[in-house]
Amino acid sequence: MGRDGVTLLAAPKKPTGNDMPQPTDRDIAHRSLCLAEPPYLKHFAQGRFREWRGVALIASVLPGPGFNFASVLHGNAPALNELLPVAREFFAGCEQGWGILVEGDAGHPMEAELLARGWAVAEDEPAYVLREIDARAGGGPELVVRHARTERDATAYRTITAAAFQAPPEMAELMVPSLEFALDPDIALFVGSVDGVDVTAAGYSRNGTTAVLWGVATLEEYRGQRYGEAVSRAALAHAATRGCTNATLRSGPKSIPVYERIGFRYVCQHRTYAAPAEA
Repeated sequence: MGRDGVTLLAAPKKPTGNDMPQPTDRDIAHRSLCLAEPPYLKHFAQGRFREWRGVALIASVLPGPGFNFASVLHGNAPALNELLPVAREFFAGCEQGWGILVEGDAGHPMEAELLARGWAVAEDEPAYVLREIDARAGGGPELVVRHARTERDATAYRTITAAAFQAPPEMAELMVPSLEFALDPDIALFVGSVDGVDVTAAGYSRNGTTAVLWGVATLEEYRGQRYGEAVSRAALAHAATRGCTNATLRSGPKSIPVYERIGFRYVCQHRTYAAPAEA
């Protein structure tokens, strides 16, 4: 109560950083893996990104629906018939196909439409989030991890990942097209060696305060010795020095135990449906 009996209303409190709603693990995974333009896209031939009515479209010269897709993750997203004309134009030239990514088994109407029209699943990967990065680096006396900043190191990264993923060398060249890719301030590559032999590798890209871990690979004869875990920890520790506080990734089934030991936890399925030829 103020003077003259007039009630005084307190000025509205301005929101502070602590008052702002914190993103959920699902928010982190969706945005960093699907909805934001990845920093490496500018290094890829024909790399392009578009946001349309809450749908994020990503395309490049890399082949197939795993690299060329429209992410439909919001409940108020457009219907399939509305999206198709936009997608056809955007993905024109993707000769090995494109797709639509949804959160699998989440009841999204887009997935129901895709299933009703007979679209086939091209990829179905679990998304994981690490809420707090441990800034302690991996590696040790046996495994020596180095930050790839030379053409020799970039070549070592390509060689390891191509062999581990049983991919042709030209695919590795597409994934890491130049030394400028490795030197991008929002990207980092790492190579781990044992007795001078390069045996494991990992990479990450930065989206705000989130590190997106990818390209973790270990040569077959060196697996089972936690080298993949060590090089991943080294990559995450480096990401912490660049301001990342959390991390996310998508994983195949064989690598899940590695990431769970680090502290990643399952969030949801990112499922990509391949567009049929008549789409």
